[in-house]
Amino acid sequence: MKFRSVLFIFLVFSVLAATNYDSYEKRWQVIDKETKSADSLKTEIIEKFPNSPLSFQFCQDEFYDKLYPIWNNDSLKVVVITKLLRKYPQNQWARTMYRYLAHSLFNLKKYEQLQQTLSEFRENFADDYKPWQLSAKYYVEMGKPVKALEFARKGYRLSKDYPVLSHYPPQQWNLERRAASVVAAETYAEALKENGNYEKIIEVLKTELQINKLGVNDEKTAAGLHYWVAAAYFKLGREQLALQHSITAAQLGDRGNIYAKKAEKLLQELTGFSEEELLQFARQKVGYNRVVFSNINKQVGLQNIKAKRVAWSDFNKDDFDDILVNGNRIFKNLAGKEFIEVTDSIFLEAPNSNGGLWADFNNDGWLDIISKDPEQIYVQEDGKFQLLANLDNKVSTEGVAVGDVNNDGWLDVYLANYESRQDGTIKYLSDQFYVNKNGEKFYEASERADLYSPEPMAGRGVNMCDFDMDGDLDIYVSNYRLCENFLWENDGSGHFQNKAEKFGLAGNETDGWWGHTIGSQWADIDSDGDWDLLTCNLAHPRYIDFSNKTMLYENENLEFRDIRAEAGIKFAETHSEPCWADFNNDGYLDLYITCVYPQRRSFLYLNNADGTFSDVTYLSGTRYFNGWGVASSDFDNDGDVDLLVAGNKLTLYENRTANDYNWIEFRIYGENHLDAIGSKIILQHANDSQIRQIQGGKGTTNQNSLKQHFGFNTVPKYVKIIFPDGKQRVLENIIPNNIYNIYQ
Repeated sequence: MKFRSVLFIFLVFSVLAATNYDSYEKRWQVIDKETKSADSLKTEIIEKFPNSPLSFQFCQDEFYDKLYPIWNNDSLKVVVITKLLRKYPQNQWARTMYRYLAHSLFNLKKYEQLQQTLSEFRENFADDYKPWQLSAKYYVEMGKPVKALEFARKGYRLSKDYPVLSHYPPQQWNLERRAASVVAAETYAEALKENGNYEKIIEVLKTELQINKLGVNDEKTAAGLHYWVAAAYFKLGREQLALQHSITAAQLGDRGNIYAKKAEKLLQELTGFSEEELLQFARQKVGYNRVVFSNINKQVGLQNIKAKRVAWSDFNKDDFDDILVNGNRIFKNLAGKEFIEVTDSIFLEAPNSNGGLWADFNNDGWLDIISKDPEQIYVQEDGKFQLLANLDNKVSTEGVAVGDVNNDGWLDVYLANYESRQDGTIKYLSDQFYVNKNGEKFYEASERADLYSPEPMAGRGVNMCDFDMDGDLDIYVSNYRLCENFLWENDGSGHFQNKAEKFGLAGNETDGWWGHTIGSQWADIDSDGDWDLLTCNLAHPRYIDFSNKTMLYENENLEFRDIRAEAGIKFAETHSEPCWADFNNDGYLDLYITCVYPQRRSFLYLNNADGTFSDVTYLSGTRYFNGWGVASSDFDNDGDVDLLVAGNKLTLYENRTANDYNWIEFRIYGENHLDAIGSKIILQHANDSQIRQIQGGKGTTNQNSLKQHFGFNTVPKYVKIIFPDGKQRVLENIIPNNIYNIYQ
């Protein structure tokens, strides 16, 4: 009877407290957040309801607000986090604060304080795997293997079932939860290694490999598990199994390139091979016979070139594509054998730019250049480039695209403008559209063309494409800062309406937030004769509940559906720029994606021709770290597409794939602007078709070759070229494995 009375009183007080909290929450929702009254209310909520959703949000916001300015100063971070832990007792966000505090203390080598912090973490979150796993990790580093093993064992056991902290966003929590046992198993394996128990490593991790729940929506991979199994087999003298698991770890890769790098080092120790020999050995070992590339920087003279953005085109009409780097450096292609820089000899005054594209702006049959930041147009006359028009808007422009949007025979320019920072505030910038008048002057015509949003977004990239196949160029704008994307549909006269939401291409909206879209690109990914779209989104795990992941939009009769996950394109936090090309000549476009940030790996996905893609990055030889720009070209005219990647150092990957497929390439020359930007080429087969469009830029100011490449198995029935002005040519009796020059 006494117990029931106590329980009744507890329930009454719980209901009253909840009701009382509800009233505070309602007051907080309507109060002006900039007033002293709001500060007082906030303090009162923290004191009365320390473990409430609002206190959690206050703590999280204050944590990032105070840490961002001192992110690289561990001493200051220790002071700030320690104060926040005292200010927010019983707060769930302490789970994150303890992790950051431990990291800074370890960096500062304050090991006594670190041990005390870890002890508090374990005490306050005793049933959570994270404090035990983290303690094990740091105790290994501090040279305390026995204690580390004790913590690691418990952390691994708890990782299978630990309490949900309800105030953490669900998707973010589940992202960690799916990876928890893998992370704990990796730490357990390291502690076991320090204690010399290699058989136990294999026993634990082989079980974990069978039961882990990582999938296409997880950035975490099983690379660490495979590496530790390999390391254990190596110590036990079982080299073949060590080789097998090391190769798998290298193939899988991991965020930060931690375990993949360790696996490659172990492979070198096992085999004694060089990096190039090791890759060939790995291919043979697993029976890999798909696309193969080689880094040929040294052979062609492209070593140690800093680059962020790249553009391909044949500026001197010798039938070999040249390279424009950052809009201000030109590398001439010597018959596909070597590149030499010719900037100083042909640029009268090169711009201090960070991107640029090739295009024939004055219709004289020679390619010109548009640079960005500053935005300037340089025309080519007598083999020299000189300034024609200064469009510099004095703001940050991230995306540039070129195309004849009003069908008057002259190439126009769209600038996707980003943001400005003044007095600590960020302001998004309106985009700009310039109409080309007779190749002599460019007029700002955004409002006149209805290419103007009353609410500017943070523009990051722009792509022109006749996505609806009605004969005119439409404009897709990738917007950053959790902004919606634009799809400017052309009415045929150079006037536009934003139809992104109508076609489902704005992104997915959650509470007013969308995505951090960087580079996007149109492509016919399934060879059905229409335009699909990939949008690369940078998606931080802590924002994953309300921000978009990368999206692969499949087009079915102008109804677009995101199929990224079912297609097997893995979530990665820092996807940046896409590049579509048929690298193996099987008639289906493959996909390369760069990822920005140090030690973040790129991805090469081969199209399996069934709606799915396979990651072949490591075995193909195209793994690049901290990438940004990327573009493709058959630079040596040998019938396969090569790859140029930028981000830190420019890297040219030569395609050396051996296959039995055929290919064909077209250089298209229009009647007006001879680069034929906007032209469509359709390869018609008996039951399907392939389509390409010559693009004046893609993604965030990069450019694939103007020469259009197709791979195929069966010879096409005919080829149709649709020029920018709507005129057409049809070619029959196509001879495979040739480059055709087609004039309007």
